[in-house]
Amino acid sequence: MTTDSPRKLAALSIFLRIYGILTLIIFSLLFVGFIVQTPLLAEHGGVLNWTIWNDVRFGNEHAHVPPMLLLIYVVWGVFLLRAASNPSAYSSFLAFTMWANLAHGLLMAAQVFTDVDRYWSKFLTDIPFVLILSLGIYLWRPRTKADELARS
Repeated sequence: MTTDSPRKLAALSIFLRIYGILTLIIFSLLFVGFIVQTPLLAEHGGVLNWTIWNDVRFGNEHAHVPPMLLLIYVVWGVFLLRAASNPSAYSSFLAFTMWANLAHGLLMAAQVFTDVDRYWSKFLTDIPFVLILSLGIYLWRPRTKADELARS
């Protein structure tokens, strides 16, 4: 049972719907584009060169990795949308999403500093996307009575 106000849960629900839709659209398009090997994604200046997996080139031995990761994010978007309907019922998923994306974002930020010239664009794309998701869940996440007892 949660101790949160309906207003707070409504805000989280809206936030999760927005992020779920964004995640589904962005990663579905990237997945399909990667599978059909559209030049928009692959060629110099393509989307993959300034956002995610900018080291991946078609035909190399690791070209199977991006579609697998993209599909995981598509599924994640589906579950964000499911969680939006009843955030309290998905508290474990939301906690995992919050902490996993925080760790992912902080690790990417640290990696950027190893080669700023090459990875600076992650500060405009990947990093804000995952850190805003973590922050939104942190601010509006459902809290249980056990959470309240742990604080006192």
